[in-house]
Amino acid sequence: MVKNWSVHFKFDSKFQWKKLEKAFPVLWEFMSAESKLNQEEQSYDTASLELNMREIKANRKPMGYIRDGAKFRLIFPLDENEMILYRGFPVENLRETGDAVAKILKDKGIKFTTEYDKMLLQEIKSRKK
Repeated sequence: MVKNWSVHFKFDSKFQWKKLEKAFPVLWEFMSAESKLNQEEQSYDTASLELNMREIKANRKPMGYIRDGAKFRLIFPLDENEMILYRGFPVENLRETGDAVAKILKDKGIKFTTEYDKMLLQEIKSRKK
């Protein structure tokens, strides 16, 4: 089985961030469930979700799901129209998790393309081996 570092969901150049308004809370719940949060962490997550939703409703790029200790992270690079599902080290189940995220996006009518392992950090680590 192939191990991956990251799954990249690339949106077209005309993508409007407000299109994530219906999908993002579902994505957030999925990420929280994967991370198996305790009560204190859930309170932090609720506040972070609200901040992300404010950005999305204003058609700005959200901050993402970047909590320390999270099993996976959702990252929104500053210079790209993309969302990255990132683990931090290669794992076998990242494609499955990426497929679940892709299904959420498709169910909400969001168009994207998918790529794997395109992060600069991953490329640097691969070259050092």
